[in-house]
Amino acid sequence: MLSNLLTIGKSALTTAQAWVNVTGDNVANADTAGYTRRYVVQKEAPTITVGGNQIGLGSNAEQVLRFFDKFLEDSYIAESTISSRWDQYDNIMESVESLFNESNTTGLSDTLNKFLESWQKLALNPEDPAVRTSVLTTGQTLDDLFQSMHTFIGDVQTEMDVSISEAVKRVNEISSAIGDINAQIRETEISHMIVPNSLYDNRDALVEELSTLVNVKTIDGGAGDYRVQLGTGQPLVDGTTTYSVDFMAPTAENRLTPESTFGGTIAFEGSDEFEYTMQIVNGGTIGGDTAPTFRVSLDGGKSWLKDESGSDLILNLTGSVTTDDDGNSAFVVDPVRVKDIFVSFTFDEADPSESARTLSTGDLFSVVPKSGLYWIEPTRGPENITPQMSVSGADNIDRVTGGKLTSYFSVRDDIAGRYRDELNALASSISWEVNHLHSQGAGLTKINQTVGQIEVPYTDQPLGTAQSGNVFWNRLETGAVNMYFYDPVTGENIAESQLLFNGANFDPETHSLEDIRDAFNALTLNLKDGVLTSLTDGARLFDAEIQNNRLIVKTSSEVQDLTFAFGQDSSGLLAALGLNSFFSGASASDLAISSDIGTDYTKVNAGRVNGGYEVNEGDNTVAAAIGDLLTKKVTISTFWKTVDQSLPNYYASLVSTVGSDKLHGETNRAYHNTLANSMLEQKESLTGVNLDEEMTNLVKYQSAYTAAAKLITTADEMLGVLIGLKQ
Repeated sequence: MLSNLLTIGKSALTTAQAWVNVTGDNVANADTAGYTRRYVVQKEAPTITVGGNQIGLGSNAEQVLRFFDKFLEDSYIAESTISSRWDQYDNIMESVESLFNESNTTGLSDTLNKFLESWQKLALNPEDPAVRTSVLTTGQTLDDLFQSMHTFIGDVQTEMDVSISEAVKRVNEISSAIGDINAQIRETEISHMIVPNSLYDNRDALVEELSTLVNVKTIDGGAGDYRVQLGTGQPLVDGTTTYSVDFMAPTAENRLTPESTFGGTIAFEGSDEFEYTMQIVNGGTIGGDTAPTFRVSLDGGKSWLKDESGSDLILNLTGSVTTDDDGNSAFVVDPVRVKDIFVSFTFDEADPSESARTLSTGDLFSVVPKSGLYWIEPTRGPENITPQMSVSGADNIDRVTGGKLTSYFSVRDDIAGRYRDELNALASSISWEVNHLHSQGAGLTKINQTVGQIEVPYTDQPLGTAQSGNVFWNRLETGAVNMYFYDPVTGENIAESQLLFNGANFDPETHSLEDIRDAFNALTLNLKDGVLTSLTDGARLFDAEIQNNRLIVKTSSEVQDLTFAFGQDSSGLLAALGLNSFFSGASASDLAISSDIGTDYTKVNAGRVNGGYEVNEGDNTVAAAIGDLLTKKVTISTFWKTVDQSLPNYYASLVSTVGSDKLHGETNRAYHNTLANSMLEQKESLTGVNLDEEMTNLVKYQSAYTAAAKLITTADEMLGVLIGLKQ
């Protein structure tokens, strides 16, 4: 029995020593990041039966484990990923908001007001050179500010791309490291006897870092059977197998219905921050009697682009067989302008069958005209997991929704992209409204040529269709363009004319830029009765040509230095092409003073041709109408809303939106930081090292060690006494 006492003392000594060692390790790592407090799993040693009684043999220190609660860890990871998202979002929005802060600087709002006010001043003094020069100066300042803001937004997007690339690289590095740790755990952990706590700590730290980049979930099967997956379900780590994510280039794909026979492949040109989902709403054959029509969504089908009436924007697909100079024929689908890209289709065959050109109702096509985030699965190919928001602002839960990556994509696409679209809508409306009035007016000097300031990418397509690519295609109407001609010597009005197409007015659904060019070239001089001039009837009035997708109209050599002026244009054709306009361009990136005007203030159109076919220097009709845009409500459209507001009020609402977005970030940051910190406190209350507690434990287990040693000494003395009795 004395030997049992020695065994008990030895086990107690060993157990106490284990506790002292673990306590010392806890104290040493109190400030070590990622270290989890540990404890000894102490169990009673097996008992023996003596004389019908069970006698214990002490205790065993079986394992050293961590104080760990998976529920707390998972809860902290879930909240940490949301907190990291809003932390990063709010930090970035600090700089974005400064772009629209006009409290200490002269910004776009003040400049736009001054520009329109300069037209009001011109209406009061239409012949004053100083006032005319002021119109040009404020107009140039307005252009510069638009372009500067557009550049700033582009710089923010470029910075986000760099941050996304670095974050994606780190996600893959962490995934690989976790897979390596899982392999080490499998090799080290044997039947739950050897527990590699430091490996578990390292793995948890990596998962926590990963959660700050992207939302993840973990599933722990033990012994290295550990899975880390994205919130969308795709694995990043599955045991020792790792997967990667990639920041990939723009792409497009067909998503046809099972019964579809379509044999084409979706193609596109251009770039944009939004993903396009095209849905065929009426099936048909491209190039056939019934053209298929489609609608477009920018948020995965939750909402659809609207026209200015508020109805779904419906576009059609057209195409035809073309023959090149060598006599080779091919079927070509006409590209369709949708927002900022041109969508088309390609075919493997030069002359596809009617069946291959037929689209079925419900056929879908996806166009991602931007770099995006993809999960790479070797057998099935990349899966798009790029964060995406609906027009209402809700996250797409089938995509990544947490971590810094979501912030980077949100700012790049949903924030910067939306602000850019709003600025473009404002710039486009300014260009249209001012040019529509200016193009129907005249300056102090009459003109003998005008250069179109707005491109028409596809000159053979009807100008009032999305196939033409003209930015103002949907603003055109059937109507007439009036012109007046003046003797080069006397300046007397000698003729007037309308731009006609085989005797009919301009039809936006029928007439292309090439038709418009031909119509100008078909105009001949038809002198008024009784005028005296060196010119004769029948002379060709214009030499019109298309250069770089822009129309140039100038008087022909047959009429020498004949000058002309434009009058009423009920079609909007002049503004759509930028003829006789004040601005060139139609977006924040390219808005500028027309090259027709340059710095020549005499070509600023303040008045119009009057009933006597003359333009009086004191006429202020055009200047007053443009000045009225300061308060007049006009239709301004983005591809998700159409509003009737004055130009300054529209920009004011954009500034308000920016402030609201910033406040939204601040509120979410504060709320989720509080929750994350609360979860961290709960977690650390269990896993963190408390030095006071450890010092108490150290005294406790030191005393236990002393008592165990005393037990062995006592047993030894008793054994000595027993041996002495025998002697």
